[in-house]
Amino acid sequence: MILKDRLKDRSTLMRIGLVCLLLGNLSHWFLHPTAAFGQGLVDATFGLLIGISIGCLLASLRRTER
Repeated sequence: MILKDRLKDRSTLMRIGLVCLLLGNLSHWFLHPTAAFGQGLVDATFGLLIGISIGCLLASLRRTER
């Protein structure tokens, strides 16, 4: 199955969202760089993963089972 077809599946979107949420929280807990650039990179990664998770979880709620 190609990715385009999988993204139409409700459970796949929910799994992607939950994995991104987990990775975002783990990166926020375990990555503590000392340099200012490193801290900005960790915050950007956290924001990106949380944003992807929110988008995927909302899209999975909107999809209907057919």
